Amino acid sequence: MSGFQVNSSTKSRSRFLSRRGQVLVEYVLLLVISVAFATLLIRALVGRGDDTNRGILIRQWDNILKKVGNDMPECPNQTDFNSPNCPP
Repeated sequence: MSGFQVNSSTKSRSRFLSRRGQVLVEYVLLLVISVAFATLLIRALVGRGDDTNRGILIRQWDNILKKVGNDMPECPNQTDFNSPNCPP
């Protein structure tokens, strides 16, 4: 016979290593995608920055704090909590 013959155990070992490498590449790819998605999600929900770049939760929390801070306990007629005022 002419040519180089490959042992069957070498072929099966080569397939095993190839599959093992593919699993590792797929795992790393899924890890990168999930970290990128989590980063975008966190930035959209609790991102800090100026008024236009803040996350949804931070904006709502700021609104709640302002309304609680503008509530005047000695003024039972107050209806607008966007500014601290007491209508007569």
